[in-house]
Amino acid sequence: MNGFRYTLTLQEPLLANSLGGEPNSAESLLYIPGGAVRGAFIQKFSDMPDAADETFRRLFLNGETRFLNAYPALEEKRCLPAPLTWQQKRKSEEKTVYRTAPKGIDTEGVKFDFWAWEDGILHYAEETWQVNLHTQRDAEHGRAIIVTDPDDPQQKNTLGTVYRYIALPAGTKLKGAVLTRDETDAETLQKPFGKKATILLGKARTAGYGAATLEIEDLKDWREFDAALVREDKQITLTLLSPAIVRDENGQCGLDITPALRAHFGDGVTAKPVSRRETLVAGFNRKWGLPLPQVAAIAAGSVFRVENVKAEQLRALEESGIGERRAEGFGRVAVNLNLPVDFIEPEESSAVCQPQPIGALAENDPLATLMLTRLLRRDLDQAVIRAARQAVTAKNADGTPIYRPGAVPNSQISRWRGILRDSIGKIGVGKGFDPIQRLKKFCEANKGKPGWKKMEKARIAPGGQSQRLTEWIESALENPATLDTLPELGKVFVRRLGPNSVKVEDFNVEYRLRLLDAVLAAISKEGAND
Repeated sequence: MNGFRYTLTLQEPLLANSLGGEPNSAESLLYIPGGAVRGAFIQKFSDMPDAADETFRRLFLNGETRFLNAYPALEEKRCLPAPLTWQQKRKSEEKTVYRTAPKGIDTEGVKFDFWAWEDGILHYAEETWQVNLHTQRDAEHGRAIIVTDPDDPQQKNTLGTVYRYIALPAGTKLKGAVLTRDETDAETLQKPFGKKATILLGKARTAGYGAATLEIEDLKDWREFDAALVREDKQITLTLLSPAIVRDENGQCGLDITPALRAHFGDGVTAKPVSRRETLVAGFNRKWGLPLPQVAAIAAGSVFRVENVKAEQLRALEESGIGERRAEGFGRVAVNLNLPVDFIEPEESSAVCQPQPIGALAENDPLATLMLTRLLRRDLDQAVIRAARQAVTAKNADGTPIYRPGAVPNSQISRWRGILRDSIGKIGVGKGFDPIQRLKKFCEANKGKPGWKKMEKARIAPGGQSQRLTEWIESALENPATLDTLPELGKVFVRRLGPNSVKVEDFNVEYRLRLLDAVLAAISKEGAND
C-alpha cells in the first residue's frame, strides 16, 4: 500500500457542512470528508487544473488516488465509524433516536459515532461543538442595518438574516490518509506541503472558519482497521468505513451492495444486510461554483454478511474501495472488522449475538469509572425527581393534598433554591467548603422570620410520611442516610464493571442537596398550577 498519512489540527472552527437543517444555519459533520481534503490538495497542486491531463486525472479524479476521510483522533489513533449493529432504536414522542450500545460492553447513557479499540479497551470520541451566531451585513453599509421599510427592495434582503453555525471547534485533531498508485505519486502530492502546512477547508472561509494545520507522516505499515481471524465455519462480514455510493442493475443509486460485488467477483456473490441505513451525500465544486448532485448512499457503519466468496478475495477491496467517488473517500470497506463484540448471528439462529471475550479491565480504569459514574448519576437524577414529586403530590386518606398549593411563596422558594444551587456548584471546587454547614447556618439565620414560619406550616410526605417542610429540611441536612430512607432512591446503591465500582456514598452530600432543590422545585410548580 502506497501513500501517506496526515493529521489535521484546526486553527479555526470548521464547517464541513451536512445536509438539512434550517436555511439560515449550518451544522458541521463530526469529520472532514475526503472530498474537502482533495480540494485543498488540488488548490496547492496547480493554479490551473486540467481534467484532460493524464497525471491530474490519476492524482485527483479517476480513483487511483484515494483521499480518505479525516476522522477524529484519540491520541495517535484514527477513529472509525461505529457499526450500526451497535445502535438501538428508541422511539420518542417526536422521532426515532439511536443509542450506541455494543453487546457485552455497558455504555448505557453514552452516545458516540466514532470509536477506537486498543489494549482491550473501547475508546470513543466525544462530540464537541462551537456554536456561533452571525448576522448578514448590508452590501452597501458593510454592516447589519435596521430595516425601516420592509417593502423597500433595497432593504428587503436584510430581513431575518440571523445565522447559526455549529462548527468543529479550534484545536480539534483529525486523522486520515491518502492512498496512491505508487510512491512517485505520493511524493508528487506531498511536495507542495512539505511536512507541515496551513490549508483552508469547509464553508465560510472568509468569515474566520476553516484554517487548519496539515502534518504529513509516512504510511509505513499502516492499516485502516484491525482484521479479525475467521475460521472456515464463520461467516464473512463487510463493514462500511465511509458512505458507499453503489448502483443497482437499472443504474439507480440504492442500498443493495450485491451488484457492486458481483461486478468484481461474478454472479454467485450475495451480500445480505445485517444492519444498514440510507444517507444522502452531496458536496460543492469550487471550480464550478456549484453544488454537486445529491445522491442516495449506504451509510458508514452498515454491515453485510457476504456469501460465496473468500475473505482473501474481498480484501482486494480494502485498498481500492467500492462504488463511485472513491477518490473522495467514499466506499471504504473492512472485511471481518475486529470489534470488541461479535455482532453477527450464527447461521443456525438469527436472534443470538455472541460477544467475544473482552480484555480484563484494570482497577480504577478511567473510562470504566467515567461510564459507571454517568450511569449512577442518571439513575440518581431520575430517582430524585420521582421522590420529590411523590413527596409534594401525596394525599391524605380523605383525598385532600398534604401540601396545600401556595403555602410557601415563590419568593421564599427562590431564595432557598439560589443558595442550594450555589452550594451544589461549589462541591469539590475548593478545600474547606462544607455545603451542609452553609445550609445549616442559613436555616438558623432564617428561623423566626415570616418566610420560615410559612414553611413551618407547610407539610410534605417524603417516603409517604407527612411532616413539616422545615423539619424535613433540617433532617435531610443532618442525616447522611436520607437517601436510603426514600423508596425511589433506596434501589440505587452501586454500579460495577469488573473491578471498578462507584457508590451512592460518593455523591451523598450532592444528592441530598439536589433532593432538597427538587422538592422546592416541585412545590413551586404546585403553586404555579394552583
